[in-house]
Parts: sequence; C-alpha cells; structure tokens
Amino acid sequence: MIIYLQSIDNNLRLSIKNGPHKPTKIENNIVIPKPRGEYIDGDKMLFSMDAKDMNTLYCALSRSEFNLISSFKNARNI
Repeated sequence: MIIYLQSIDNNLRLSIKNGPHKPTKIENNIVIPKPRGEYIDGDKMLFSMDAKDMNTLYCALSRSEFNLISSFKNARNI
C-alpha cells in the first residue's frame, strides 16, 4: 500500500501517517484552533490532501472492506 500511495503522491503517505490536518494559530502564546474564516490557501490544500487520502484508500479496498471502514472520519484510522 505504501508504494501505491507514493506512486500517486508521496505527500499522501505522509498525510496519512501524520493524521488529518488541524489548522491552528498562536494567540497570547497559546495554540488554538483557527476559525474557518481564517483558513489560508495552505490549510485548504491540506484539507484537500486529507480528502484525497480517504478517496485513494476507499478505491483500493474491496466492497466488504469498504463497508467495514466507511464510517471512519480520517485516513489514519483506516
């Protein structure tokens, strides 16, 4: 599976390994989640990468395997 992911995009493998992207910002030396209105293009690109991870893994599974994991929220759990 690793070779399959790397053949599509090496960042897919890294994205799955690191888990889903959670945009944050620092306010008063505290890391807090960013509100949607403050997302930048890089955040949006990483969310797109998370969706691409899920789609790639879904397409690689058989129907019965897909039914077992279709409710998972991110690729890392698959």
